[in-house]
Amino acid sequence: MKQYQIFGFLLLIAFIGIFQSSAFAVEDNDNDGVANNLDLCPNLKEDYKGTIDGCPSAFVPWYDVDFDGIPDHIDACPTVRETYNKYQDDDGCPDLAPSTDKVVVDTDGDGIFDDLDSCPTQPETFNGVDDKDGCPDNITSKDTDRDGISDHLDSCPTAPETYNKYQDTDGCPDIAPSATTSYQFPDSDGDGIDDRWDSCISQPETINGYLDWDGCPDTTPTHSGSLIDSDYDSIPDSIDQCPLERENFNK
Repeated sequence: MKQYQIFGFLLLIAFIGIFQSSAFAVEDNDNDGVANNLDLCPNLKEDYKGTIDGCPSAFVPWYDVDFDGIPDHIDACPTVRETYNKYQDDDGCPDLAPSTDKVVVDTDGDGIFDDLDSCPTQPETFNGVDDKDGCPDNITSKDTDRDGISDHLDSCPTAPETYNKYQDTDGCPDIAPSATTSYQFPDSDGDGIDDRWDSCISQPETINGYLDWDGCPDTTPTHSGSLIDSDYDSIPDSIDQCPLERENFNK
């Protein structure tokens, strides 16, 4: 066999080997040496510390840096949110829907498209509780007695609040206490006569046995032989049942 024929034969063998190696090569997105079909974290590199499963040793399941609902270990864009426009929504990367060429709206920015978000203006909390409904939630938001006060804030979680404007935030049934004192009418001049009956509310009664009920300061008359008639109806105060109101004599 001639020299150029030997060289051609060797070249053919090399070409066939290269073709076969590329044709049967396995996919390894993160180039960590662990094939995708065996890699639990196809987008995170294996650090070869401990178990060889394709994930770094410090990997925490369900860690989601961009809060798009796709765990980092399967998120092709772990730091950029998925747009959820019904086009490649499982890869974790933002993209444009080929039919509309328009990014779909996500008002609350929680990575869940408004058409799929039950709470489009309130971001999902991603705490392992209903993380796909798009609504904020809390494991401790249980309300056993259904009084509108969560158990973790309710002093009586099994007995509903009565809502009677008395300690309505403690979550306990209660009775509003009744008033312990009755209303006291004002007495501005402090003479013991309520303002409603006092003819001189800013001047105290002198209490001298003379018109002590009118609430006005006065002095006892010193002239003798005359009878007091405060309302000038000719009926002396001593026998007048209405000493400050004149008799109209309408018999």
